[in-house]
Amino acid sequence: MLENAQNQLGIPLPVGSPPDWIELVPAGPEVVGVDGRRWLNDRPGQIVTAFQQRRRPLVIDWEHATEYRAPQGLDAPAAGWVDRLEVRAGAIWGHVQTWTARARQQLTERAYRYLSPAFLFEKVSSRIVALTSAGLTNTPNLALVALNRVDLGVQPLTDTTREIARQMGLDPAALRQHQRTQQEHACNAAHWDAQLSPNQRRICETMGIDPAAFLAARYPARRP
Repeated sequence: MLENAQNQLGIPLPVGSPPDWIELVPAGPEVVGVDGRRWLNDRPGQIVTAFQQRRRPLVIDWEHATEYRAPQGLDAPAAGWVDRLEVRAGAIWGHVQTWTARARQQLTERAYRYLSPAFLFEKVSSRIVALTSAGLTNTPNLALVALNRVDLGVQPLTDTTREIARQMGLDPAALRQHQRTQQEHACNAAHWDAQLSPNQRRICETMGIDPAAFLAARYPARRP
């Protein structure tokens, strides 16, 4: 038996122009939300195959209108359309064929900062089997690669940085990748920290506990 999950994952959206590629499902095998719910993403290739077999783009809407409003005969306008999926290191990425003018403006102004996929999953195993839509939201449940961030990785290295890399025997490309990785870690850490109450944050800081680990322990898995 399959069930549908909406607004379960929250992917922070990049500063500036909306991206051409977006991360839709994080690498597994286990995908854990801030609220403790868990799913399996151990067969990402099958998710891509399911998308290809449907032979139509995946809609990006606002606040999962496709899942909540459309079944009631209410409007559910598109913010964009994903025309291709691919697996990157176990994660599912989608190519945005087009963003609507309204979505572009809102993303550029950061009126919306996160993307949340809706997907079908097996009730018993909780394995994700297919994506059904994705929604712009400001209430994320999982930190992924940011859409609203400054990507240090694409900025040119300064002469000083290149000289430091030379003295350390580092390849400039490797240094750029290191910058990108460090920024992603900082972005994700900031997102998890934002989920804590002031008291919970003090506990984590005092005891040296990672916010993500604290939230996972505080909110054990609950099956939808």
